[in-house]
Amino acid sequence: MTRTLLFLLAFVLPATADAQLELARDGATGYQIVQSAEATEPEKFATGELALFLERVTGADFPIVTTAEGKRIHVGWTEFAKENGIDFETLGEEEWVIRTVGDDLILTGGRPRGTMYAVYEFLEDFVGCHWLDRRTEVIPTTPTLQIPAIDVRDKPHFWQRQLHSPTGSPDDHWLFLVRNKNFRYDFGGRAADAFFPKGAFSRVASPRTSIHSFSTFVSGEEWFETHPEYFSLVNGKRVPALTGAGPGQLCLTHPDVLRLTIAKLRGFIEADRAEAGAAGVAPPKAYWITQNDVYRAHCECDDCQAIATREGGESGPLIAFLNAVAEDIAEDYPEVLVGTLAYNLTSTPPKHLRPRDNVLVGWCDVYSKVDGIRPLEDPLNAENYAEITGWGKVAPRLAIGDDYWTALGFYKYFPTPYAMIDCVAKDIRLFADQGAESFFCETADYMDAAQQFIPLKFWLGYQLLVDPHQPVEPLIETFMGGYFGRAAEPMREYLRYQRERINADAQFKKLRDEPHKLGYLDREFFETSQALFDRAEAAVDPDSAEAGHIAVERFTLDGALLYLWPWLERKGALPFDRETVIRRYERGWKALVGSRYSRIYTQDKNSFNADGKMLERMLGLFRDPQLPEQFRDRAPVDVADFNWLTFSQIAPRQVFVPDPEAVGGMTVTFTVRDRIQRAEEGGTAAETSAAEQHRKPLVFGTGIGRRLDDKVTLEIAPEETPQDGKYHLYSLGRITVQEGTMVWALEGGRLGVNVDRLHDPDDPAGNEWDAWISLKLQGPAYVKGSTQANGAWMDRVLLVRPSR
Repeated sequence: MTRTLLFLLAFVLPATADAQLELARDGATGYQIVQSAEATEPEKFATGELALFLERVTGADFPIVTTAEGKRIHVGWTEFAKENGIDFETLGEEEWVIRTVGDDLILTGGRPRGTMYAVYEFLEDFVGCHWLDRRTEVIPTTPTLQIPAIDVRDKPHFWQRQLHSPTGSPDDHWLFLVRNKNFRYDFGGRAADAFFPKGAFSRVASPRTSIHSFSTFVSGEEWFETHPEYFSLVNGKRVPALTGAGPGQLCLTHPDVLRLTIAKLRGFIEADRAEAGAAGVAPPKAYWITQNDVYRAHCECDDCQAIATREGGESGPLIAFLNAVAEDIAEDYPEVLVGTLAYNLTSTPPKHLRPRDNVLVGWCDVYSKVDGIRPLEDPLNAENYAEITGWGKVAPRLAIGDDYWTALGFYKYFPTPYAMIDCVAKDIRLFADQGAESFFCETADYMDAAQQFIPLKFWLGYQLLVDPHQPVEPLIETFMGGYFGRAAEPMREYLRYQRERINADAQFKKLRDEPHKLGYLDREFFETSQALFDRAEAAVDPDSAEAGHIAVERFTLDGALLYLWPWLERKGALPFDRETVIRRYERGWKALVGSRYSRIYTQDKNSFNADGKMLERMLGLFRDPQLPEQFRDRAPVDVADFNWLTFSQIAPRQVFVPDPEAVGGMTVTFTVRDRIQRAEEGGTAAETSAAEQHRKPLVFGTGIGRRLDDKVTLEIAPEETPQDGKYHLYSLGRITVQEGTMVWALEGGRLGVNVDRLHDPDDPAGNEWDAWISLKLQGPAYVKGSTQANGAWMDRVLLVRPSR
């Protein structure tokens, strides 16, 4: 059951003398809703939605009929609409018409979705209904409903408007999507017709192709053994394009690769058309032929590199290849688009080649190159801005292949308070201005513990993907009032304050694993922000939906405060009661998990919280850092504890593993990837296998950035390690903390943590610390006679100030 927030408004639109139609007065109406006897299922659904919400708004019953006299609202392909000059066949499948004719109102559109969107557009713009998330609506109380004269014909700017995130289950999420003129064709393997009105939606892109699909057309599993020349030449060796992420690409100048790709594509098109015809829906319009998701594996053969050199990059061979494919199918399938991605090394447009008009270029706003909290027009994002505007000049058909709505990348569980509202609004408008017609966004919110105002971001995105040029601030005000009720003002003030502080004091570019370096997260920020949240909570009923919304937003703020508490406290006592913050954080956790899916917090097999004990582990560390006995008598400022709350998954690549023996119940171990990767300086390299790693001497040290072997401070032969398979502290001796210093263990820095938050440029003597690292070593490589698998785990690094 949807929980509704009612605006206690007398009218959404003021009663005026020049109002054209009065749909209801004092809770009664003389109007009937007329739908065609031949109405489609989507049109019948739209009629029911209109009647439902008009009754909820006015209190009046609007009967649904197929014929009527008097005052009428005509929904769908009715005779009255046809008689008044509306040519249904000229309307696009999502195009709508809203028109008043005398005392009558027409709501119609193209098939299959145009009439549905006409109804929702009318309810939003002229009645004041809004669907803010899957459980929050704004439904005004307006017993007397008057509307002006209307004559509107419109359609969504983007024909694909996909914000990809598993937020919400299909059973309650689909209504939220369709009411915001959006949809997802597939919910967990179930087709849209299981939820949406039958026939309302069909796929815009073929399910037979996907993003990173080279191997779908020429598979390494099928062809590499007999024809390695079909695949990319990398550092003198052919590397296959296998299902998934690589490790190689295709040789795009080989004639057989072109021949096989065209044959496979034609087969897909025919199969899709047969299925669509049987289902009575439109066939897919786009087929994606895109590079595999591996960075440096494009073909280095002479023919491919001749094009790349001439065109200034790897987009040259790609566009040349796609143009040839598109030219072949254009005569038989002129409406089909051949889609590809401008991604990583193909991000920049070629110097001379131009995509054909049936090639759809999907530019990707690669998050590793941008400050994701700021719009692309910001100088910090000049590289990506140049890419999208460059493609806008040369691509006749442009899409946004992926716009990653996360500032901190996929891997952060550090709860960093930030919101992408300004970025989202300005970038969607930029994309529209460059000619983009399709939009896909991998929001990653389900793997990002950080962002605030995520429901606002989604709702704003849905609104702007329909009309990118509408004013943004009124939309934000509408959302804030409906979502936070009487707390809208302090919540709006918090969003403004956060934006001001970030603009002045922080940048996110290349800081995905170092949020402690964000300058705005200081004592002043937390004091001001907590005061605003205190005001917001005081303004609403503690048991209300609005209170739950506030709790979710405050959860991120409280989490950041608790994570940073030991480091902020080094500069002086904080003016907060820690236990109060901890208990509120616990309540916020439960409110968040109840409101949306999160791989960070929700208990499932893919979660950091797979065993359901993550909150317990975190609260334990927040209350007691569990310092070793020899350091418990030291002043807090003299001991810096880097436990799993400070570890990164990115640098170095580490896997988090629950371990009841570890401090805080969590530890990290190193990853071993078996796919070939291009080394940063060029060339092919395979990461050292686990077996080889465990045969090497146990080494510890410090380093700056990637120079992890700058200083080896301790080396232990495996047979000299403790023989009990438990965690032990290893002393690395005296170190000097500089900008970028990492303390690491195992050759190559396989385990480690960045400790440079202790660096003080104004106090060189204060940068001297005694370093300790806690490891557990198991298996026969370390413990004689052990039958356990070899393994190394790190649960903490301690830096202790030398006695002065």
